[in-house]
Amino acid sequence: MDKKLFHDFFHRNLPRDMEQCIDLFAIFGGTDISINSDEPIETLITNHILKPFETHHSRIFAPLGENPLYGKLLHAISIGDRRLDSAYRRARIGKERGNEAFSYLRRIGYLCIEHSRETPPHKIHPKQRFKKEVERHRISHKFRFTTPFLRFWFAFVEPYAKSIRDNNYTPMLAYFQTHYSEFVGFIFEELCDLYIEEILSKRFGESIIDSGSYWDREVEIDLLSETKSGKTWVGECKWTNHKLNKKELHKLEEKCAKLDLHPDKLFLFTKRGFSNELRTLKERHLHLFCAEELESLARRP
Repeated sequence: MDKKLFHDFFHRNLPRDMEQCIDLFAIFGGTDISINSDEPIETLITNHILKPFETHHSRIFAPLGENPLYGKLLHAISIGDRRLDSAYRRARIGKERGNEAFSYLRRIGYLCIEHSRETPPHKIHPKQRFKKEVERHRISHKFRFTTPFLRFWFAFVEPYAKSIRDNNYTPMLAYFQTHYSEFVGFIFEELCDLYIEEILSKRFGESIIDSGSYWDREVEIDLLSETKSGKTWVGECKWTNHKLNKKELHKLEEKCAKLDLHPDKLFLFTKRGFSNELRTLKERHLHLFCAEELESLARRP
């Protein structure tokens, strides 16, 4: 995530709080659109995206030409788990064509790649065989959109191009209302990762050498950071309306145990806050953050 994108969005639109800011940033982040954050989110989408649909569509598709391959791949990435192999399957394209398409989409600035930090299983001797599911597993990198707006467009807008062109916005907005909260969760995760790199590294006097999510065949962790001094920080992000409780901490600890990981710090990030039970834990390595604390990412230098 580019800090400047978030900083510029915040100061251009001045949302009332960070919860609203993140909700709107997940839609308009990366554009120069100025919005009235007092208006309902569906009104903002209608006035600034759906009504001027052809303007946005022409600009987005100008570098893509008439090849439907790019649109299929971008849609697959926007609604899937972002892994290369699953995106190619969802888009129904082979690996060779998919790799060529991705190279072009990266070159024009639509996508970038998040490299997997999974290590292949170690063989004790050359002829050792693993279980079938292990042998079949392939380490896969993940795609990332360079701006939230591009991801939003291909997840929510482009699939409803026909009805939008007919001035029928109901199908798109109905889909938006059902799926948007889950969609924002990934943007929140990216911002939390940025918060670790930009804010927490300075607070704890550390330099981050690697940061991002972690995934392998069995485990996915939202945030995993390694510092220059050899420390490991692990975190989870939850964009939900209920307060996080001790159960979420236990889930994160179980993931670490599966990886034989002993983190020096555990971070929990949430939209709305934490249960009293979680807040009163006397664990020095546990740190709790609400969405409002991400406002420090928008402060002027």
